Amino acid sequence: MAETIKRMQEEHRGFDQIERIVRPDGQLRYVRAVAVPVVEQGVFKGFVGTTMDVTDQELLTQELRREKAYLAEAQSLTHIGSWATNFHTKQMFHLSDEVYRLHGFEPNQGHIALERFWDTIHPEDEPAVRETLENAIRMRADYDIPEFRVCHPDGSVRFLRTIGHHTSGEMGEYLGITMDITERKRAEEERERLRQLEADLAHINRVNMMGELAAALAHEIKQPIAASITSASACLRWLAHAPPDMERARAAATRIEQEGNRAADVIDHLRSFYKKGTPPEREMVDVKCVIQEMTILLRTEAIRSSITIYSELDANMPNIMADRVQLQQVFMNLMLNAIEAMKETGGKLTIRSRLNSERQLTISISDTGVGLPAESTERIFDAFHTTKPQGTGMGLAITRSIVESHGGRVWATSNQGRGATFHFTLPVETGAHA
Repeated sequence: MAETIKRMQEEHRGFDQIERIVRPDGQLRYVRAVAVPVVEQGVFKGFVGTTMDVTDQELLTQELRREKAYLAEAQSLTHIGSWATNFHTKQMFHLSDEVYRLHGFEPNQGHIALERFWDTIHPEDEPAVRETLENAIRMRADYDIPEFRVCHPDGSVRFLRTIGHHTSGEMGEYLGITMDITERKRAEEERERLRQLEADLAHINRVNMMGELAAALAHEIKQPIAASITSASACLRWLAHAPPDMERARAAATRIEQEGNRAADVIDHLRSFYKKGTPPEREMVDVKCVIQEMTILLRTEAIRSSITIYSELDANMPNIMADRVQLQQVFMNLMLNAIEAMKETGGKLTIRSRLNSERQLTISISDTGVGLPAESTERIFDAFHTTKPQGTGMGLAITRSIVESHGGRVWATSNQGRGATFHFTLPVETGAHA
């Protein structure tokens, strides 16, 4: 105030400023002092002015400044900017600092024309953005552009989303927000990459299993081939008779067809199991049929280790909506684990099913093997964790991923006697039947 009074006395000019005063009772108040010089016939006579209490207005102004600062900080943290503009007249009423930053500008650059914001939009996205906005303006409607790219001066590219609300004012008058969705976009791309990696690992896991099952496959396919050869020999003998025994030859040819179809079925059931790139397809699956297929497939491997496979299945077990190939893999992973646990001692592998009160099908695969190691029971479903010298640690991790993707869960328990039991649930679709 001293500097202000000195300057006004020297320069004979007025002033208008807010100052704080402390009253005798210690109360702090804000007052606004306004003064103008008085000049008569070119002679300076002094000042005339007024002082008014503006405490309430000043406190309110300070509160508004704080709220504006909080809002600006919140927008900066969330990368969401607010704006109000008329796209028809190209007049901008309000642009938050974050809007400038989202488009690659510095807020302290001052006013920037609307077209310069348009220029930051990626050339490939600009036509679609402009078309959406023009349609909204013409129809006086709100709009939401979920994704477009902007190019910053440093060469970086960001993904933005903008939402505009048409006000009740003039045509083209909108207020809205613009947000940075780059991190979300990158997270989606990373999830897709991980999903593809998981699919590749699942494929590798299936192919590795096929190597272990080579003997079983040879056995299953060899039987119908041998039967076909026998029937073909018989067919030739009946045809060689004089006259040919056509009825018996026809019966032998029928048996050849049946055994050929049987061999083809074995191959068809397995081809999708190891084929890479087949997208998951959900369909109504007969779980009993899948269990029978896996039992047949693993029978030779089980017999070699003196293991007997039993099934105790609910007579009214319903069909479920699932991807058949992925379900085959779950059974193969868990059944092979059980066989591996009993390889040195032999034993019994039991598959049970029940339908619980929550309309979920629970499958349990039990063995009489070495059991679960107490120190790693909680980790057996973690990726790359294995208790086998030659294990990859992916079988149970993939099993959990498949089961959870179907809306179920998987867990393991130790048996009271020997061995362990692996359980998993699958939701039953309404209206499913056995």
